Amino acid sequence: MADDLDPSEFEETARAAMAACAGTADPAARGRLLAEAGLLGVIAPEAVGGLDLPIRFALPVVKAAGAGLLGYPLIEALLLARHLAPVDPALAGAIVEGRTLASIAWTGCAEDRSVNGLPMGERADPVLVFLRDGGAGLLSRGQGCHALASTGLDIDLPDSTLVLSGAKPRMVLDAAAVAALRADAALLRAGFIEGAAAQCLALAADYAQERVQFGKPLSANQVLRHRLSRDALAVETIRAGLARALAEPAEGAAIAREAVWLCAAQTGPAIAESAIQVFGGMGFTWDVPLHRHLRQMQAQATRGTAIEGIDALAEALLADTENEWYGDLAYAG
Repeated sequence: MADDLDPSEFEETARAAMAACAGTADPAARGRLLAEAGLLGVIAPEAVGGLDLPIRFALPVVKAAGAGLLGYPLIEALLLARHLAPVDPALAGAIVEGRTLASIAWTGCAEDRSVNGLPMGERADPVLVFLRDGGAGLLSRGQGCHALASTGLDIDLPDSTLVLSGAKPRMVLDAAAVAALRADAALLRAGFIEGAAAQCLALAADYAQERVQFGKPLSANQVLRHRLSRDALAVETIRAGLARALAEPAEGAAIAREAVWLCAAQTGPAIAESAIQVFGGMGFTWDVPLHRHLRQMQAQATRGTAIEGIDALAEALLADTENEWYGDLAYAG
């Protein structure tokens, strides 16, 4: 089926669905809209109602979500629908159909009795939490498992803290399944940030063309043109990194995937901050959504533990003399 399709064919449908979601404040309604558009099951197996397509077909969907400030745990839904299908097909099918709003607590482990980075945690049920041995358990809300008030930077998709006191998982994913889930998450997050960063750049470029000061548009300022050009190059770098990560053979995919994710986590917020500066004082107002994009990108970086990931990737590159980038790194050092 994938041979007959192109990921770009999902772009228009995804943009229309995000626009429709922006018209409702109810997360459950957003889930139904996304399901009706067939987006929640893009990478889920056919057995649970999905399209069973490779991860690259989900990228236009998450890019549209990043550009559209989607207030729904889309990345979590895509991942759970795919990776829960072998162990809980009924739940995976309910996620694909938009009947269940599930989420993932990205930071902490269940043994600590408290986990964080849980998008829309006050509404989500069930919730996947990670375990110290590398696996993950699926918890249902209720006795021994409750979410605290929403916190964090992302106001469109707020995080919660989940407090655990004796809750027992209804099912468990092993370490290999969790590793595969995290690998997919890195690519989806990078795609989400690319969409958000590209939208910030487009808003800034349009404003620079329209805003006139001292009889000239802002874009007449050479320094501003250079700033926008650098930001455009940064967006293209994320896009090219994703293309490379998807084209890499299995043995090279891990480094390429981590590289593009960590690149996006660093450069995406920087592009948003640059766009805010182009707008000047208006860039911080509610009328201009740039700070909301910045918040969402920073939230993705936190959920994906980007700071720790940069250190880990650097150590892996410098320690492995067999990888293709080692020579360049050693020369640079």
